[in-house]
Amino acid sequence: RRVHGGWPAPRLHDVKLDDEHVRSCYRQIIEMMRILYHKCKLVHGDLSEYNLLYMKGSVYLIDVSQSVEHDHPIALELLRNDCSNVTNFFVSKGVTTAMTLKDLFTFVTDPNIKDKDVDDYLTKMQENAENRPEQRSAMEEIDEQVFR
Repeated sequence: RRVHGGWPAPRLHDVKLDDEHVRSCYRQIIEMMRILYHKCKLVHGDLSEYNLLYMKGSVYLIDVSQSVEHDHPIALELLRNDCSNVTNFFVSKGVTTAMTLKDLFTFVTDPNIKDKDVDDYLTKMQENAENRPEQRSAMEEIDEQVFR
């Protein structure tokens, strides 16, 4: 754990944050997931609020040593679980603009999203989420369940 003034950084699970900081953490984490996948060629495999530390507005990823290479036979299954954990945590914290599981998975894995376009892509996804009805249609619910 990162240490500040003799105290370790707390796990994200244990931190009380206002809405703005929760949204900032979400954005940092999903961008980290994409970087880990595309630049490091890794999938964390056990990503959750318990393997993320928070200090001074920044999120730090821990337990990376257990990661698998992105072309490992079960890497995409592990990534789907990582996406599910992240999505569920942030939805439980009130992030109404969190991407769907499938949208997050696509964001992390899509090679056609260039680094220079990530901000625009995420802004568009946030706008889509803001315009998303609170109640998903039956077909959207089925799509999400099938993807799991």
